[in-house]
Amino acid sequence: MFESMRKSAMRLVLIQAAAGSLAGAFAGLMFGSAAGIAAFSGAGIGLAGSLFMVAGLLRVRAGATPGQMLARVLAGEAVKWAVTAAGFVVCIVTFDMHFLALLGGFVATLLGYWAGLLPAVLGEAGRAPVPSAR
Repeated sequence: MFESMRKSAMRLVLIQAAAGSLAGAFAGLMFGSAAGIAAFSGAGIGLAGSLFMVAGLLRVRAGATPGQMLARVLAGEAVKWAVTAAGFVVCIVTFDMHFLALLGGFVATLLGYWAGLLPAVLGEAGRAPVPSAR
């Protein structure tokens, strides 16, 4: 189970990276290099948050209790939110990046996340239940 979780987590991160790269390239081609850099930066923010979340989840041991797993998920989410907020503050305040392009790159990674989850959700829903042996 944990090996499957690791593969799924890494697939999600790769899909997010691809979506963010496409958003950055599109913004750069359509609106200029400043928008492209901002979109790539927004994608980087989303990707960094996801990597922190995945790193926290992958530290769960095979014999972990549900409470321990929930604690890891909550800690990972908290770190993800902090990294995301800090990334936006740095990009907007320090580098004065174009906000809409920055947000567009970030949203692309969110869409990549949901697109990456879709096969897992559909795969779980499409499986027939296995009858129990009596």
